[in-house]
Amino acid sequence: MKKHNQPINKKEKHPAKIMKKKILKQKSVNLLKKKTSGTSTKYIFECDGCSKTFSTKDILAKHISYSHKTQKNSDTTAVRTQVELTPVPQQTEKFNCDICEFKTSQKRCILSHLKAHVAKQMYCCNNCEYKCIRKRDLQKHMKIHTGEKPFSCNICEYRCITKSNLQTHMKIHTGEKPFSCKICEHRCVTKSRLQIHIMKIHSGEKPFSCNICEYSCIRKSALQVHMKIHSGEKPFSCNICEYRCIRKNSLQEHMKIHSGEKPFSCNICEHRFIRKCDLQTHMKIHTVEKPFSCNICEYRCIRKNSLQEHMKIHSGEKPFSCNICEHRFIRKCDLQTHMKIHTGEKPFSCNICEYRCIRKNSLQEHMKIHSGEKPFSCNICEYRCIKKSRLQEHMKIHTGEKPFACNICEYRCIRKTDLQTHMKIHTGEKPFSCNICEYRCITKSNYQKHMKIHTGEKPFSCNICEYRCITKSHLQTHMKIHTGQKPFSCNICEYRCITKSHLQTHMKIHTGEKPFSCYICEYRCISKVSLQTHMKVHTGEKPFSCNICEFICRTKSNLQKHMKIHTGKYLN
Repeated sequence: MKKHNQPINKKEKHPAKIMKKKILKQKSVNLLKKKTSGTSTKYIFECDGCSKTFSTKDILAKHISYSHKTQKNSDTTAVRTQVELTPVPQQTEKFNCDICEFKTSQKRCILSHLKAHVAKQMYCCNNCEYKCIRKRDLQKHMKIHTGEKPFSCNICEYRCITKSNLQTHMKIHTGEKPFSCKICEHRCVTKSRLQIHIMKIHSGEKPFSCNICEYSCIRKSALQVHMKIHSGEKPFSCNICEYRCIRKNSLQEHMKIHSGEKPFSCNICEHRFIRKCDLQTHMKIHTVEKPFSCNICEYRCIRKNSLQEHMKIHSGEKPFSCNICEHRFIRKCDLQTHMKIHTGEKPFSCNICEYRCIRKNSLQEHMKIHSGEKPFSCNICEYRCIKKSRLQEHMKIHTGEKPFACNICEYRCIRKTDLQTHMKIHTGEKPFSCNICEYRCITKSNYQKHMKIHTGEKPFSCNICEYRCITKSHLQTHMKIHTGQKPFSCNICEYRCITKSHLQTHMKIHTGEKPFSCYICEYRCISKVSLQTHMKVHTGEKPFSCNICEFICRTKSNLQKHMKIHTGKYLN
């Protein structure tokens, strides 16, 4: 009874806690024994009161003043004289965990880490999978879910969860960069950023690597984000549209599209951007800086990813393929644009006419038709155009450059698309066919022109006479009749004409070339039109008739001559 009546000593620790402390202390002793050898000597300072060790004398003195209620004294009665330990290379001691792969250079960090393995109960978040040892760490973590940011900057709008983050942020305004690189002159705000700088620039070390692909990175957090690409996880979603992404900052940038916010503006032109990196890339346009160059051709560009995409042209790599047709593309965005051809989707429409298109830049170019804007002009002739690519093609007319050549005949052209169209002549391919008559053609533009014959549509009219036609080029040719302009002339005789095709036909008179022949008789002629007229002799077809008498004939010119009998003049 006397034993039970004794007062309980509240300061006496629980036996389980004492055992836990012994385990941790034993582990720390084992870790100290595992330190690697080196050439330099490191010293630690140990407290006589609690046997804790510290890296500097000042930290030990502060520990004594706070923990043991003694004043900081110049004499080191509570400090053991420098205890020499096994030295560590690069003036650091590395502590390795026996259970996992955790490494650190600080003893207090390894002791805190070991608690995660020894502790029986951990604090868990009921919203995500986060676990921690200390209750205060869980309280800090919960602010992520509640969105609470109690610490705010008194200079800008920055807000954060912890006081330490605010202190780090304030160094941006003060310009303080206490951590400096020993190799170069780089300075930074935090120690972690310095470590990243050293690994990224000087050592090139990327300790975290993906076990699925060849991706490697400096930070563990970056690897965790990368792994979501393989798992397909996109935890952040837009509450306005269906956009989903992996990173929170990507969502924040996306939301600026809906709000129309473009905080970064160019001080030279009127362009504004959502991201700072986009502005930095844009500024290279004004400085004409193109730091990335191709080692095969003369191509230079502003962005590294643009160079990577360009290199696929030389390698022939086209990783993105259409699952409907056989088209393949270098970029994913080109495939997405191509798929709209199959779906018939044309999201961009003109607010003046009925024009609709797939790409935004196509709409921007179309709007220049209404505004009459032609910013690109030729410095040799008066030619002006909407797009820079058209001007580059036009300049080849002056230089005579025709880089694309047919491997069957002698045909050469300026544009690759013209060569692709020409090759259909040799293959006989005519993909566009009329659903009213038997007409077939190679190009879509020719098909659209042909359909106007059936509809009777002639949108282009002459402002001098009653002439109307299907195409703008026909009207431009017709207007030369009124102006008397005949720009094409024969270098053998005095013949002059309005169109280049007429001159080419005329030159066959001098060369004696008659490429078109009748398959019924021996008739040969210069032009295809003459052959079609001749074939009416065999078929007996006389499509042209007089509306006054019963006269019929094969050609329009014969009808015009006949009408002179009734009217007394030749009708054009």
